[in-house]
Amino acid sequence: MYIIKTGTYLDLSLLVILIIAMYYYNKIALAGKLPPLRKIPAIEAITEGVGKSIEENKPVHYAMGASGGQLYSQLVSMTIVALAFLHYIARLCAKYGAKLIVHMPYQAESIPLIEAMVRDGYKVEGKPELFDISCLRYHGYGALTWTQSVTASYDAEGVGLNLSIGIFYSDCPISLEMAKIKGGLNVGGTGRWIMVYAFAMMCDYVFLGQEIYTAGAIISQNPYLLSGVFVEEVGKYYSYILLILGFIAAALGAGAAFFAL
Repeated sequence: MYIIKTGTYLDLSLLVILIIAMYYYNKIALAGKLPPLRKIPAIEAITEGVGKSIEENKPVHYAMGASGGQLYSQLVSMTIVALAFLHYIARLCAKYGAKLIVHMPYQAESIPLIEAMVRDGYKVEGKPELFDISCLRYHGYGALTWTQSVTASYDAEGVGLNLSIGIFYSDCPISLEMAKIKGGLNVGGTGRWIMVYAFAMMCDYVFLGQEIYTAGAIISQNPYLLSGVFVEEVGKYYSYILLILGFIAAALGAGAAFFAL
C-alpha cells in the first residue's frame, strides 16, 4: 500500500513548494522586507481622477459590478479586492473632499461590508462626519436593472472618475461606455478573463486580469495580500518549469511516464 497515490507526485510537489513559499514570504512580509513591486499606472490614475472630479465639480463613482458582492462563490477573491479598492477610494475622497457614489451589487449580504469599508475610509482620514450613507446606492436584483440604474446616475449626476473593479459580466460594456460618453475618466479591471476585453477597450487606465490582485495588495499594504502576490508567482514559475520538462520528456519519448507521476 502506497502512502502517496501514483499520479499525484507532481501535484504534491507543487503543494509543498507553495507551503514553503507561503511561510517564507509571510515571514518577510511581516518583517517589512518584501521586494518592491512594480508601479502600476492605473493606481496613480485613481488619484488623478479624484482631482479631476473635484475640478469639474462632479462625483467619483465606484462600482463592483452587478454581481460584485459574491461572498460564497469561487469568485470571492475578486470581491475581497473590490472591497480593498473601495476602502482606498473612500480614503482619497475623504482626504481631498470629493463626492463619492458607490453603486452596490445586488447581493444584499455584502451591504454591511461595503458600508463598513466606506465608513472606515472616512474614519482613517479623520473625517468620519463627512460620510453620507446616501452615497451607497442599491439598485435591486439583476444585471440589467443594475446597469440601467447606474447609467441613469451617470447621466443625471455626471462623472468625474468612474472606478470599476470586481466581478463583471455583461453589465460592464454599457456602464463603462456611458461613463466615457459623460466625460468621465474610466479606470478599472476584472479578474474574469472573458470580460477583460471590455475594460481594455473602454478604460483610460486598465488593470489587466490578475493585475487587480497585485494592485489590491499594493493599495491595501496588507502584508498577507502582498506576500500572496509572490507566492502566486512561485507557483506560476514552477508550473512553467514542469511544462518545459514535460515537453522535453515528450520529445525523448518519455512523456507518458512523466505525466503519470
